[in-house]
Amino acid sequence: MHAAAHQPPVLTTLIMYVVIAAFVLFRYSRPMKMSVVRLFVAPVIFLAMTVIAIWAGQQTQPAPAWIIAAAVAIGIVFGVPLGLAMSAHRTVRRTEKPHVMYVDPSWITAAIWVGAFILRAAIRLLLPVSALGTIVGDGLLLFGISAVVTSYWVLYRKFRALDEAPQAA
Repeated sequence: MHAAAHQPPVLTTLIMYVVIAAFVLFRYSRPMKMSVVRLFVAPVIFLAMTVIAIWAGQQTQPAPAWIIAAAVAIGIVFGVPLGLAMSAHRTVRRTEKPHVMYVDPSWITAAIWVGAFILRAAIRLLLPVSALGTIVGDGLLLFGISAVVTSYWVLYRKFRALDEAPQAA
């Protein structure tokens, strides 16, 4: 059976991406009040979706494991510095409740991750049933998720520093 027969129709995939993108971009375009635990909910969900997407890609368009590992490593190497740069400008403020913070909006964080998925879909359309398309797409996904996770880690460190500092009277 042809590998492309296992993929969902392009229109279905596009609709799923548009719905997810709209939700994520709406959510990240507003200031957020969150606990430390809630801070990591979105990155964990994003990471799970990324892992599932890579696994599914390997089922339909397999590539050698060492090449996927190289693409993953390259994606991480480029994604982490971007995550550091993206979160450097974001402000974290205390709230009246302990261990709860306000985080300024940053739609660009979500846009990078969503954009990686959209670029991956475009590459898979341009290079159907191709190990090269899988490799480049997986590298893009790891680039996006590395930037997001790193950004959230920096926000967590900012919050911890703020939480541990004495409160002004």
